[in-house]
Amino acid sequence: MNLLEAVEARHAARDYTDEPLTGDQIDALGNVIATINSDDGLDIQLVHDVDDAFGGCPTHYGRFKNVRNLIALIGPDHKDDSAAVLDEKIGHAGQFLALTAVSLGLDTSWVVLHETSEHDGAWTLGEDERMPAAIALGHANRPGRPHRSKPAEELGVVENGEYADAPAWFHNGIEAAMLAPSALGKQPFRFTLLADGHTVKAEALEGVQSEIGLGIAKLHFELGAGNGSFAWAA
Repeated sequence: MNLLEAVEARHAARDYTDEPLTGDQIDALGNVIATINSDDGLDIQLVHDVDDAFGGCPTHYGRFKNVRNLIALIGPDHKDDSAAVLDEKIGHAGQFLALTAVSLGLDTSWVVLHETSEHDGAWTLGEDERMPAAIALGHANRPGRPHRSKPAEELGVVENGEYADAPAWFHNGIEAAMLAPSALGKQPFRFTLLADGHTVKAEALEGVQSEIGLGIAKLHFELGAGNGSFAWAA
């Protein structure tokens, strides 16, 4: 399964079995995490096969059972950057890892934890670091199910034109973005194809964890449209 296929196969799961990750799954995830950390300057950490991968931290939303594995999405919280910079980066990197986990035969769910600096030692949070979110993963007791999405015409806009007249790659990108998870399922993001027919403006709208959601949706758009088809607006 490639990552675009994983976009369609992934559905959030919150109830997990005791089945451990295999050595191959741990190694594969660890290698991808190491690459992302090096490329993006993050400090993402894999927690696996522990009794409580949440480290005793309460969740922002949703009830979870028996989470024994977690990808802790951690990065530097620079005072000269807005919180949105790290949040969008975490959204993009975290969804890449979630889709990688799905391609390895695992189930996943995004989760936002509170009190992450006061946990039971499941991960290391360095000075001036923040953990905007995490990915729970493992083998689900019950498979996740699809959720409703905003219509394509709400997520994709064509400057000085109609959505129906946009090129196929833009439609493909929006269709992939329609499958992007977001806090409370609100999908607070929008993609605009600019007048040059090649540049895409991506923006977060008003909403809970909207910048994380934008990072997730941008990855989906990239996978659907193909990176060589367009350029992101500065």
